[in-house]
Amino acid sequence: LASVRFICGTQGIHKTLEARVSRFLGMEDTILYAACFDANTGLYETILGPDDAVISDELNHASIIDGIRLCKAARYRYRNNDMNDLEAKLQAAKDAGARRILITTDGVFSMDGTIAQLDKICDLADQYGAMVHHDDCHASGFIGAKGRGVHEYCKVMDRVDIITGTFGKALGGGSGGFTSARQEIVDLLRQRSRP
Repeated sequence: LASVRFICGTQGIHKTLEARVSRFLGMEDTILYAACFDANTGLYETILGPDDAVISDELNHASIIDGIRLCKAARYRYRNNDMNDLEAKLQAAKDAGARRILITTDGVFSMDGTIAQLDKICDLADQYGAMVHHDDCHASGFIGAKGRGVHEYCKVMDRVDIITGTFGKALGGGSGGFTSARQEIVDLLRQRSRP
């Protein structure tokens, strides 16, 4: 575990940790990264192309902003935690003919501790056929009935498509990050993600 996997290889401990994180978060699979910054910067270019759209909360973490800058998807930004503005951006992306739409948000905004309205975000995603990603670095391990994060707290564990997070905060203070998602998304990240 002293280096990235393309240098030191995939070991049993990697697979064990990925399986445990997946079970804990209620997701199908997980991929580990050196840091959550790498998980976020490796996400968007991998799953979104020029015919797609990404809609980002204006107060998202710098790693999300940098990851979005690396991808070729159309970019929209909505006012912090403003569901009316998010819906307007979803409609704009749909009107522009976006093939795939991804809504991306912090689970908890680190500047003021505001919790994302993930239940309402998921409702809008369902209405517009969008996917939902949230970065739960500031929530995994202590928010929710079992500490699973904002998706547990907002009762949408089965409705979120992608979760990124870190082991450097409430999950033990170690290093490393992860992306948890449906199997096909994690498989794509394993093949194409370039953190």
